[in-house]
Amino acid sequence: MSSRVTERTIEEVKARVDIVELIGSRGVTLKRTGSSFKGCCPFHQEKTPSFHVNPERQFYHCFGCQEHGDAFTFIMKQEGLTFMEAVRALAEKVGINIDSTVDPEAENRNRLYALHIELTAFYQRCLKQTAAAAVARNYLESRDLPPDIIERFAIGYAPTRRDTLIRWATKNNFTMEEMVHAGLLIPPQNEQQQNDYYDRFRGRLMFPISDAQGRIIAFSGRILDPKAHPAKYLNSPETPIFRKSSTLFGLDKARAPLVKHPRREAVICEGQIDVIRCHAAGITTAVASQGTAFTREHADILKRYADTVVLFFDADDAGRTAAVRTGITILEAGLPVRVATLPPGEDPDSLIRTSGADAARTLIDQAGSVVAFQIATMRHAEERPDDLDAFSRISRAVAETIVACSVPLLRVRLQQEAAELLNVPEDLLSNEISTLLQQKEEAAKRAASYARDTASAAISAAPATTVDDDGAPLYDPFGGDDTDTNDDIYIPALPPSTEDHQPTEITPPPAKPLLAPTAERALIEFLFHHDNIPEVTTLLQNFLPPTLITHPHVLKTYTAWLNNSHTNGNELTELYSNADKSLQTFLNSIIAHHRPLTEHDELSPLDAARDMVTRLWIDHLQRKRAALSDTDPIQRLTITREIKSLQEAPSEADRRSRENPLEPVTAWDLRQPLIQAALTSHP
Repeated sequence: MSSRVTERTIEEVKARVDIVELIGSRGVTLKRTGSSFKGCCPFHQEKTPSFHVNPERQFYHCFGCQEHGDAFTFIMKQEGLTFMEAVRALAEKVGINIDSTVDPEAENRNRLYALHIELTAFYQRCLKQTAAAAVARNYLESRDLPPDIIERFAIGYAPTRRDTLIRWATKNNFTMEEMVHAGLLIPPQNEQQQNDYYDRFRGRLMFPISDAQGRIIAFSGRILDPKAHPAKYLNSPETPIFRKSSTLFGLDKARAPLVKHPRREAVICEGQIDVIRCHAAGITTAVASQGTAFTREHADILKRYADTVVLFFDADDAGRTAAVRTGITILEAGLPVRVATLPPGEDPDSLIRTSGADAARTLIDQAGSVVAFQIATMRHAEERPDDLDAFSRISRAVAETIVACSVPLLRVRLQQEAAELLNVPEDLLSNEISTLLQQKEEAAKRAASYARDTASAAISAAPATTVDDDGAPLYDPFGGDDTDTNDDIYIPALPPSTEDHQPTEITPPPAKPLLAPTAERALIEFLFHHDNIPEVTTLLQNFLPPTLITHPHVLKTYTAWLNNSHTNGNELTELYSNADKSLQTFLNSIIAHHRPLTEHDELSPLDAARDMVTRLWIDHLQRKRAALSDTDPIQRLTITREIKSLQEAPSEADRRSRENPLEPVTAWDLRQPLIQAALTSHP
């Protein structure tokens, strides 16, 4: 459902805000001079005040850096908010409730916010007061985390008793449905035990996760039993208030220091403890991605607050690889990025504990460009780095990194540095980069041309698209988190005229333009870059029938791949050669997406394929459930349980492995029989 905040509401919010009080509360000392106020500008470094605030016009202007605007602009600039986020933040400050009138889901979200706030306080009390939390207190003491930092980050402890969270929810008037919706309880898996809810985080040290506005939206729990088999950290699943791809741990505490930092420099770490340690050491612009690889969305969010980035990752092979990958993502967003080089075997937490905060600041200040770091890392990994084949690999990888940079001037600077470090003439490296840029631009032009060619047909064939207040289309055939490009739009043919003759076959009316669902597109990208892996081939042949695919281009490509895997023929080559313009453009876009999926997710190809099979089955079951009539509640409930079982398999495997460490269980161990059964019951 779309929502819109009216101009009248915006003006009411603006009228109630005292801009002098607002700016003064953000650390700017203002002194009255006649009818206005003056102080040092919060947006640039200055000693002589040139920042003026006019209370009558509710306006500010800096004669030094020329920044100016109203209350909304000030909040947007200082805290990196969008316009609607600024409106909502100021509306809450002055007591205007706009959510309830424009957003029907606001009440549910507010319940989730309240739940997380109260539960955080409960976990904190458990950490401080319960005897069972001694192991958690001992762990924090062993990590040298002082009480003020533990309090500042609201660290707590989830008791081990199975029913503690259920009793807490009942006492505090939260329903079991809300607890499941928040990802805190796992619903019963056995129909005969309707009240057998499982506490996802019991026995863990709890780190609250906040959004940029400081609202607690999720948790990350660290296992404390050193003999436990499950993953060390367990995060909340995604909910209506929590998305991993748009959440940076510590950003709520780092954003104000970021905008006041003389270079607006963000420090990105790999984990929560590293971020907490940095803040304790006075490095208060540190953040980390939340349980996932650093994404372009993370970079775009960080760009609201930061002008430059330093990566402060672990000094092991995984940390170095992640640093290069993250650096490329940040360059794509147009931000300069440097990489701090830690001593071998160190991470930010251990470095600060053993060598002190000054040593960490020195490494951050001395950080080199991502290109220099990539060259050093790749040379170190090569047995004979000066051989021609090693040089070819390194120079090609570095050229691709430079091409990823979206700022031409920064790209030229990186090119100059790379040529010097690689000891090659700059014009030769420039030619290589120009070739890669041209290939990238040609691919973009082909996609844009196809989008233009199909745009008019799409408009005439489809009803108007509704957008929400952020301008995003509401129609999403997949319902996933990612956004697809428009290079694979499928436009059904218009029906023939029926004025002069009766058609022999009824042609369906024009349909809404259909984007390839994210999971289906990811499947094809995966197959193009992870071909000829026997385990993956067997998995897909056995568990992913073509009937689960909905998009025609994906279906044709996947069917050709299956036939190819059976016959070792040239089905894919023939498909491309005989493809129409629409299918060929789709295939070109797949081929152009050159980064393998597992490079981002740090999964094995087989694990990634299993995850995609599961996602596609969940989509299929959701479509089956949606097609059921309201008169068939039993079948609807059965499918809902099957979906839940597939979704909750990782948590259930975690629980079983903890209860019986000698016989660990994986998510696929639980999903495989479910999918095997679904092949028969839901073909």
